[in-house]
Amino acid sequence: MREVTIFWKRERLALNQVGIVTEIFEKCVFLGYLERTPTVVLAFIRGICKPGKTPFDMDESDDYEVTEIMSEPTELDPAWMFVLNIKHPLTLLSAKIGKLTVKPGSCFNDEGLFYTIRGSPLSIKVVTTAARMMLKPDRISATTISQSDIQGNQIISDKRMEVLKIAYSEGWYNTPREITLGELANKIGLGRSTVSEHLIKSESKIIQYFLEGDPTFFGEEPKGK
Repeated sequence: MREVTIFWKRERLALNQVGIVTEIFEKCVFLGYLERTPTVVLAFIRGICKPGKTPFDMDESDDYEVTEIMSEPTELDPAWMFVLNIKHPLTLLSAKIGKLTVKPGSCFNDEGLFYTIRGSPLSIKVVTTAARMMLKPDRISATTISQSDIQGNQIISDKRMEVLKIAYSEGWYNTPREITLGELANKIGLGRSTVSEHLIKSESKIIQYFLEGDPTFFGEEPKGK
């Protein structure tokens, strides 16, 4: 298996169809997939927007659609957490090819876009060839990795995401809560202990990716230091 990082400078991105990213974001990072099929790619994104901009400005492009805001900026964290439906041809091509995945932590920062893919040599070759044709990368670097290094990058399961969305829509996360655990379990059709387990594990995973992982992804200093 191989790992390849495709890199585009900000200046080059601004000249092509993904230039909208440079207009809206100061920094953003790919955290994982909610769904990834040959026709639908839903990605968890953490992004720090430029003044006056929000993730919804991405909707101006035919290649992107914000489907859900998970959290908005606060005094403690200036980032948006959101789900992005990515329709760019290179992303859809990557999803169609077997034995290939995009690595969490792939990011856009002050330098440009770092797009890291892992997979078989043939799959990597197809995507890098397409990248050269579509976006003309500034740099492509490759390393060899072992099969044991490959990990899935779907943050939480489809079932747990379903439970999380229902809990959110029913007011479980409002202050004060608008629904009890028993009422929520009845609406979902699962036992109280099962719903509680889904929520706890989902929250733990999201916190791990969204909070503990973010300073590393962005090169930020941990808060409090």
